[in-house]
Amino acid sequence: QKAEQPPAMSGPPSIAAKGVIFDLDGVLIDSERLIHEVTGAIVKDKFGKTYEPSKFAHLIGRSPPEAVRALIDALELPCTVDEYLEVSQPMLGSAWAQCSDIPGAGRLVKHLHAAGVPIAVATSSFRSALAAKTQAHDWFSLFADRVVTSDDVQRSKPEPDIFLCACEKLGISPKECVVIEDSPSGIIAANAAGCYSVALLTDCVPTEAYDSAAPRERLATLFGADPASWGLPPFGDLVRGTAPRLPPLRLTGTVVKGFGRGSKELGIPTANLPASAYAELLSSTTCGIYHGWAQVDDGPVYGMVASVGRNPYYNNEEKTVEPHILNAFPQDFYGSTLRLLIVGYIRPESNFPSLEALIEAIHGDIARARDALSDPFFQTFRSDEVFVPQK
Repeated sequence: QKAEQPPAMSGPPSIAAKGVIFDLDGVLIDSERLIHEVTGAIVKDKFGKTYEPSKFAHLIGRSPPEAVRALIDALELPCTVDEYLEVSQPMLGSAWAQCSDIPGAGRLVKHLHAAGVPIAVATSSFRSALAAKTQAHDWFSLFADRVVTSDDVQRSKPEPDIFLCACEKLGISPKECVVIEDSPSGIIAANAAGCYSVALLTDCVPTEAYDSAAPRERLATLFGADPASWGLPPFGDLVRGTAPRLPPLRLTGTVVKGFGRGSKELGIPTANLPASAYAELLSSTTCGIYHGWAQVDDGPVYGMVASVGRNPYYNNEEKTVEPHILNAFPQDFYGSTLRLLIVGYIRPESNFPSLEALIEAIHGDIARARDALSDPFFQTFRSDEVFVPQK
């Protein structure tokens, strides 16, 4: 099937870009979550102290020695930087194999490479850790030798050196480069280099930290990236205006009572799974509105639209999946087994000025999901292995 072209842009590109530079940790691979887990374990088990990732958001993007020095000073740990790294580096080395892709990373990298757009990586990681971090991601080879690490520059982020070096490798002026970063220090460095900075928002960084760093653009997910808005070739894989979420996200669990607002306040019932059952899986899944397929027990497979995240309008504290199945059920089915397959991305999560505006947006999402799922491309996923075959 030939995927449709995206709609024409409503305005001129925000930059006439010729290349894109990616940070690695937290932008291409989900390694920062592992770094926080290892740091928390070391601080607690070896020093009996507590590590709160949100309080150290300013360290994300720094070189390992610099970040460790700041951590030691802040928590008053009785060790040197070298002593800490002797403990942390082997633990992290064992954990790198668990790094999954940041959702949408492979899609964006492959698209830019296929379109002939020069791409590079600028990371504060040690070069010695690159192979272990990236071995499970075949698309990383597309960067070839255009990878700059903290070993290659004298000053690390938030200084601009690493991005200036990456621009030099690409043979492109900084003002013609887009930089995608998830850390405030990286955004500051990109701005200082004269690049067009795009912040990929992460749960570990408070909003005010991004405000201070002043990115030119913000993305809730790489699925929301629009190369055409940077003056680059547009994606060609959209299906009925939605982006394929590949590989699909599979969830299975027992239906429980949710927040009680789907039917009562919105008139749009949702079937909820216990958040604890898939918390780890969701930690690496970006927030947004998605569509896909759902099955209750061994019944028919129906279309569904799902909100993944914290729902800004209601300000949920934990990330959840709230699926609305596109079928009218005669009664509640609490206690039933629900199987979900998320296959397409519709839009980012948004806040709304009123309940009426939220309801209108949800009905729009439902319409887009119905339309997308009627396409032969998404119809093929209806018989996915996650579902019980029909008798």
